[in-house]
Amino acid sequence: ALAAFRFGAKRAHRGLRVRIGYSGDFTVPAHCEQQAFAQIAEGSVVEFQVAGTCGVGVLSAARAQGVFGIGFGSDQASYGPHVMTSVLERADVAVESAVRSARAGHVAGGRNVLFDARNDGIALGRWSPRVPRAIRRAVSHQLGLLKAGRIKSIPTTVQ
Repeated sequence: ALAAFRFGAKRAHRGLRVRIGYSGDFTVPAHCEQQAFAQIAEGSVVEFQVAGTCGVGVLSAARAQGVFGIGFGSDQASYGPHVMTSVLERADVAVESAVRSARAGHVAGGRNVLFDARNDGIALGRWSPRVPRAIRRAVSHQLGLLKAGRIKSIPTTVQ
């Protein structure tokens, strides 16, 4: 998720600096909050959390410092209007697909199945009313390009 986020952010704004920090934790929000406070002190204006329960600390730091946060996994708009949107992992789509395949007798073991924008395995959550319409449209346009397979060479690892 981080590599793809960096790719997309730099695609939107070539000179953008994307800071990546690791808390070494997925359960203690204070650990991620510390990372976010440090990034915000360096000038970060949008914090993207991809750290499970720990990531709630990222959204807390974003709220405290008056910057935007982006949720991950489930729709985290309920944390407040400082959450721009969330990247949704649509496990429901994957499960429904597996059940449909099983019912049809087409379950093939021993392989991985990728769920991404093209098959609705990822989506966006609710938008904050604070996010300008132009940004919403631009992001929705990029998601449409992803779904159509028109964005190529998206990295899968952070370098």
